[in-house]
Amino acid sequence: MKTKHLEFWLTWNNNTEKLRLPVIPATISVKTGHGFTDIDLVAIGEATIIGEPKLEEYSFSTIWPDQYDPGFCDYDGFPSPEEFVSTIKRWKNTGYPIRFTVTGSDINVPVTIRDFSYEWNGFDIEFSLTLKEYRFVTLESRSVNIPFQTTGKGKRPDTKKAKVSSTKKTSDEKQTLVEKYLSRSKSKGKE
Repeated sequence: MKTKHLEFWLTWNNNTEKLRLPVIPATISVKTGHGFTDIDLVAIGEATIIGEPKLEEYSFSTIWPDQYDPGFCDYDGFPSPEEFVSTIKRWKNTGYPIRFTVTGSDINVPVTIRDFSYEWNGFDIEFSLTLKEYRFVTLESRSVNIPFQTTGKGKRPDTKKAKVSSTKKTSDEKQTLVEKYLSRSKSKGKE
């Protein structure tokens, strides 16, 4: 029977920090999918539009022992369980992806830590980790030249203040205006 030697690695910041799992998980769950949109068409009925592949998701559970045990540990000299938990939490909170690699397989992908749960008995840590593939996205900045367009409703209104001119009336002209006003109001009262 042919056997493979697998190593599970989690690395951060282009391998400046690395964690190798001391106990290989019994299984790893890989979830793949595809984007689909179902629509209802009048003459045909329901139809499916096939979209792009979804990002893969990896889940596994294992133990991070307090001490090396040749019966189930893959290697010796690994960090303490407390250091492991601290490192995973710190990586998760940086806002950057990590790399998940399983030697002897096709798994070597940038991922985000989606879920990290653990139980600690004072010595060993039993944990579950869910990772989701990360896709690097580069957005290009382009300048767009959009010509100015008018609505076709004419020119904008002139918002400048209008010039106001006035002429002074002489006192004789003022008296004449007052007399006209008074005479009108008397004649309206007689009607």
